Amino acid sequence: MRVLFTVLALDSHFYNSVPVAWALRAAGHEVRVASQPDLTETITRAGLTAVPVGEELALLQRSQQSAESSEPGYGTGYDLTETDPEKLTWEYVRDTFGAYTYVAEGVGSQTMLEDLARFAREWQPDLVVWDAMTYVGPVVARACGAAHARLLFGTDHWARMREVFLERGAEQKPEDRMDAMAGWMAARLSSLGLDPEGAGVFGEDLVVGQRTIDPLPSWVRVPAGLDRMPVRPVMYNGPAVVPDWVHERPKLPRVVLTLGLSLPGAYKEGFPIADLLAAAADLEVELIATAGAEAAESLAGSGLPDNVRIVDFVPLNEVLPTCSAIIHHGGMGTLQNALRHGVPQIVVPGWLWDEKGNAAALEQQGAGLVIDPSEFTADTLREKLARLLAEPGFRQNADRLRTELLALPTPHDIVPELERLAAERGGRRPVAE
Repeated sequence: MRVLFTVLALDSHFYNSVPVAWALRAAGHEVRVASQPDLTETITRAGLTAVPVGEELALLQRSQQSAESSEPGYGTGYDLTETDPEKLTWEYVRDTFGAYTYVAEGVGSQTMLEDLARFAREWQPDLVVWDAMTYVGPVVARACGAAHARLLFGTDHWARMREVFLERGAEQKPEDRMDAMAGWMAARLSSLGLDPEGAGVFGEDLVVGQRTIDPLPSWVRVPAGLDRMPVRPVMYNGPAVVPDWVHERPKLPRVVLTLGLSLPGAYKEGFPIADLLAAAADLEVELIATAGAEAAESLAGSGLPDNVRIVDFVPLNEVLPTCSAIIHHGGMGTLQNALRHGVPQIVVPGWLWDEKGNAAALEQQGAGLVIDPSEFTADTLREKLARLLAEPGFRQNADRLRTELLALPTPHDIVPELERLAAERGGRRPVAE
């Protein structure tokens, strides 16, 4: 079987796909990973074959330059992660999909689509696995007659909002049921020579996948009628050399701070690291801060407290087994890694996608605490961290969530399901050029 992955050109999104890609390779299948040229070196360093398509994305640089980038909804005025029932009117959900077609186009341009379709028609994949933000994937799968599965990177707000959209739309007059997402898909299909009105060409599976590979904890899933394929998240942190100190038994409770793979560049105003260090200096902890290369260099010479270590990067999967707590931005990759090791968490939510919801759900599960970014101070952090370390319930609940996570099928276990999907839903047919 030939499997084509297509993924947004961000390390965090690609790292999320690596364990499934490796599992398919280990089962004897051919695997290619298509993304913008930004990601080519990262893909090949993971031992996978890269297919560069489209122009460079440079998403983090663009987000830093955008004055609206730190607002929910990426400055569009509409937020796909909105959950307030009073706000979810027909007009709001309709216009939200209109706004997010621009997001979909921004991360998967027409040039990327055409390059990907050209490769797919030549290589003829049996299955396309597409990152849930990369909507050129299902369009190309339809164009080359392949089955396709969507791989979640975070809370499934696309499917949740699409379900609300369809429910609200059914209440409208037929002439008022404007569907910007279907229109965007139709234009992409037409550009590849397909008739979107043709039998079996456009369907809701192009929005939510024929199957959804779901590596998320059950308690952050949103209600949506999907054909889910649950899978255990297996942590891939990229190539790294583990420093010796990671394996040393810490003399004080070890606490790690990380901004993940995306936020060090995406936070417009930056994380209040100076406040964090001030708080840590007064606590009986060993603080490891993975602050990024620039921050590490600038802070290293500023007279750090003896109990603080600033590093550019350390693989979380290696350091978390020795940690008593983690402080982070609420991204799904970091959240899952901490869950995997049963480590209590403090979340200062970011704004990129689902961080605020992740933080609230974690706190509700009793395995962590939340600090609103507007309320983050040295005193607030000192109080929350002291509580997290002193109260045994946080560690007990973190252990419970770890057990639940480890009960999910591994990437190896879902390979037969992906094979069946390709056999049952692929069905090669002539396609237009």
